[in-house]
Amino acid sequence: MLEQLWNSILDVVSQFVIPDWEALIALIPVGLLVVIVIWLILLVRRFATAGPTRRGKARRAPTAPAHVHMPGGSWAPIVVAFGAFFVFWGLVVGGGALWIGVAILALTLLVWGREALRDYDTVADRRETALTVVHAGPPPGVHMPGPSFRPILAALGVAVLFYGLVFGGWLLAVGVLLTVVTLLGWLVDARREYVKVVEAETTGHLENIPEPRWPRRLLWVGALLVALAVIFDMGVITPRGGETAAGGPGEPPASGAPEGPVGSGEPAGSGEPGGSGDAPAGDTTVVAEGVQFTTQDVKAPAGDFTIAFDNRDVGTPHDVDILGDDGSKVFDGEAFPGPEVRVYDVTGVEAGSYEFVCSVHPDMTGTITVE
Repeated sequence: MLEQLWNSILDVVSQFVIPDWEALIALIPVGLLVVIVIWLILLVRRFATAGPTRRGKARRAPTAPAHVHMPGGSWAPIVVAFGAFFVFWGLVVGGGALWIGVAILALTLLVWGREALRDYDTVADRRETALTVVHAGPPPGVHMPGPSFRPILAALGVAVLFYGLVFGGWLLAVGVLLTVVTLLGWLVDARREYVKVVEAETTGHLENIPEPRWPRRLLWVGALLVALAVIFDMGVITPRGGETAAGGPGEPPASGAPEGPVGSGEPAGSGEPGGSGDAPAGDTTVVAEGVQFTTQDVKAPAGDFTIAFDNRDVGTPHDVDILGDDGSKVFDGEAFPGPEVRVYDVTGVEAGSYEFVCSVHPDMTGTITVE
């Protein structure tokens, strides 16, 4: 028994004499956390037990001036923050935390609403007795800029601009145009405000610019331009001069020969994509029109081959990416706007069935069979 007791003592002492450094290093974050928690506890205790910083009369509770209503303090914002924390925790981790957070938010918001109604009733009761001062305008000597629709118009223009950056085409041009027009109008308004301020400083007479009217004309013109841009980008209507490599949407091939069957992988007409004698040819042809691949099932020889990609969407960029079974890119084609035909050189593709997609518009898909 004494031997066992002695061995246990040696085991405990060995942890300090010959420590496991890896385990000790792993405990460093835990030790830092303990130190931080102790420091926070001491800090809270110090503020909780702190006495008055000066001697004399006791401090008075702050009161609002006469005829000024100040809502009382509330714990609702803090409790709502805890409820939102549990909700987000439950959304990420799952479990009962989500429902706990929802319950906390619901109860706290009800209490918060009751407090707001109580404050509103207090203000309503004092409405008749409160001294209300109504100014006809800004105080003397103060120039206030008038209201403006420019921020709303700028937000709409920037929204169209960002949609254009994503989808490309005419929508991008319309977004840039609307944003530039709005900023120029904003600059004109700022110039008018500056002139009025200078006049007030020199003459002492304060006058604001007239209040703006609803920009109905600009809104209607902008909506019409956005609608036309969407129609053009979708290929419903082709702008004048915007013919595709096949002679324009809905037109027969330039050579007059019928197009090859979809999915055969054979070029149409004279062996060129789309039947055009000037368009480059490839081992297989892929056509994009109306923001979709019209050739969704093509064939190509195994190993090295070429793809003649005919992008017929005016101003809309497309490309052809070949994906493997795991979703990785076997081939990454370069995106370019239409109408144009480019030939991709594909190397080292083994026999099998692959999916090809457009990286700009992932909904555009097709199947290429390598034999």
